Amino acid sequence: MSGTDPGPVVQRILLGAELRDAREAAGLSTADATKALGWYAGKLSKIEQGDAKVTDKDLAKAIKVYGIVDDRAGRLRELAVEARRRLPPARVPDWAVKYVNLLAAAHEVKIFNIDVIPGTLQTYDYAYALLAEAVMFSPAELDRMAEERAARAERFLSGEARLWLVLDEAALYRQIGGPKVLRKQLERVKELAARPNITVQVIPFDGGAHASHGVAFTIVNLFEGRPGIVYVESLTGSDYLGREHTRAYNLAYDKLRVAALSERQTIDLVVRRIAEL
Repeated sequence: MSGTDPGPVVQRILLGAELRDAREAAGLSTADATKALGWYAGKLSKIEQGDAKVTDKDLAKAIKVYGIVDDRAGRLRELAVEARRRLPPARVPDWAVKYVNLLAAAHEVKIFNIDVIPGTLQTYDYAYALLAEAVMFSPAELDRMAEERAARAERFLSGEARLWLVLDEAALYRQIGGPKVLRKQLERVKELAARPNITVQVIPFDGGAHASHGVAFTIVNLFEGRPGIVYVESLTGSDYLGREHTRAYNLAYDKLRVAALSERQTIDLVVRRIAEL
């Protein structure tokens, strides 16, 4: 994970993963642990997935039931405190707040997008044009939301995180905001692709079938040696898929990279599209 403050959302995910490891080490199923802890059905799963805060009382109960030793228990208490911090709200839909926090703390991100450049890499004008057509935002929010989207690419420009991006060729042609806006956006993609920590590839129209038709997704890896989190977004919500799903999505991503043009071929294609606009 990067050296920046990971924020409470990421600390919650780490705490949940630690508690899941401790439960499994104690030989307890989710149902058995829920009963022993005296919690309502579903509470343990939410905590282990990082979707619920852990009170001092709940953590003390888990430490006792799982038989967690003093040193590790101390680290978990510190994590729980960090996980309850409050940060200024991001100007994104409620379902995307967790995603924005994950991106800010990730050491590696893998993105597959179909017909648009992903929000993480959008210029202000491109982002504004997309947001203006969305059904979930008020006009008063658009300017600041577009600014925040454009700022998120700075983390990759600074080299803090590893980024892999696979795009369908359609993303190079859909004129979000018109030709001039698309041209500026593709110039940003070209600039990013020249960075040593960023790899951009395009799946060409004539490439035939591939591993993820109709499904854009992002894999966020936070910690070395731990499964990543898969983020899949719809118009009005999103899913955060845990380690049971990451193997399939990582396999799909590997197949997408094989189906895509090489980095050099991709840059050549992007340059040609810029010249056409």
